[in-house]
Amino acid sequence: MESRIVKNQLVFRFNEPSRTPRQTTRTGGELKDGVYHARRPHRKSRNGCLNCKKRRVKCDETKPKCQKCETYGVCCSYSVTAIQPRDETSRTAPLCHMAANTQIPPLSKQFSMSVADLADRIDRVLRMDTCTEEALQMMPMTSTRHRTVEYLHHFITMTAHASSMSDAHRLVMSGRMMQLAFQYPYLMHAVFGVAGTHLRQLLPYDKSYAIAAGIHWQRAIKLYRREISKPIDEHNMDPLMSTCMLLSTITFSTEECKPAESWIFSSDPTKLSWLLGQSGLRYILEAISIDQLQRSIWFEAFQESDDENHTFNNNSPGPEGLHPGLAELCEIDEMTTEDSNPYHWPLRMLSPMLPLKADRDNFAKLIPFIGRLEPAYTKLLQEKDPRALLILSYWLGKMCEEKQWWIYPRVSSECFAICMYLEHNEDPRILDLLQYPAEKCGFVFDYVLKEIITQENDDNLTSLSIL
Repeated sequence: MESRIVKNQLVFRFNEPSRTPRQTTRTGGELKDGVYHARRPHRKSRNGCLNCKKRRVKCDETKPKCQKCETYGVCCSYSVTAIQPRDETSRTAPLCHMAANTQIPPLSKQFSMSVADLADRIDRVLRMDTCTEEALQMMPMTSTRHRTVEYLHHFITMTAHASSMSDAHRLVMSGRMMQLAFQYPYLMHAVFGVAGTHLRQLLPYDKSYAIAAGIHWQRAIKLYRREISKPIDEHNMDPLMSTCMLLSTITFSTEECKPAESWIFSSDPTKLSWLLGQSGLRYILEAISIDQLQRSIWFEAFQESDDENHTFNNNSPGPEGLHPGLAELCEIDEMTTEDSNPYHWPLRMLSPMLPLKADRDNFAKLIPFIGRLEPAYTKLLQEKDPRALLILSYWLGKMCEEKQWWIYPRVSSECFAICMYLEHNEDPRILDLLQYPAEKCGFVFDYVLKEIITQENDDNLTSLSIL
């Protein structure tokens, strides 16, 4: 080992037998050792694009495409956490941390594939649908293979864990459901549709996610309709139920939902499709037997929708256990049943939900409400019946408690719209009962605004009189 002092620093070098010693230089007829220059301190940037990292070249970090990728002729893509806005990063960081620490059983399809092999397997399942390749060519991206792997990874690590689902639901979605996705194109398209929709919200300036999400949703819906027209049994019940639940997110998720544009202020019946389209899962469950359902990958998760006392699946007559104010408003007495009164069944489902906290432990008990509504009640909603609207607003208000990306914009906006519609109802009981949903969605009544304005004017007059 050689060592010497250079600028008050001890510099040393190990002599390697297989390496030729550094040549000395001759200056002015004398031999002189080469000067060693220590590397200057520097900070490495880790915000470069994925392709530059893979090629081990310095990225100029230009967005949306860096110059190196532009010159090299490849698709430039940044990691999600590196390019999302600061406030969005801080909001989703806990979700990423939670996903990374969730104990998911290692599946061969998730962990033992190389990225290239994974992309090939995704391509093969998508090509089972003959129209997919033509549809994917519409996407404005150089490499659709890279995006499909990105969507799959994003769904497993973020989307499935950010939806307030219970552990049982999340384990199925990230595990056995993904195995089925490699066999059924409509389920894989639905998975990519959810991932693309979530990425569209995280990265609104990248329009390619919105286009890709739309294409995958379109293919998922078309193939799902074709499959559900066939006999349903234990061979296709799980991919159909999985796809149905994923498709329900698109009816809720929306980039922007304004109360003034709600169905309640429109005569267009399709504006209520986000609610009326939630009964698909019930159709599948009614088509299979109890024995078949017990063999489903979702059976354990479905058990969380009720408790040991069957509190959330109780159709007993009368007002016992119902919200007192709503039961009185809906004229429910001891003899009332779900057949004699269309408000009884939705109120029977709703009442035990109200004391619950809207979190992942109770998600499976809260979300089935809209999928189990009977036609007699939904007809009243379409007719804008005040009592039916009030019951719905209570469920919407409850769901506002947990601000989930795919459901909160819809439920908060629709709850706000119902409050606007019912605020001037002549029945004082309705105005009194409207306090709960108004508080949950942030609606402020006109009389409250007038009181605030009057109080501010009085305060201003008092201040002027003092002066």
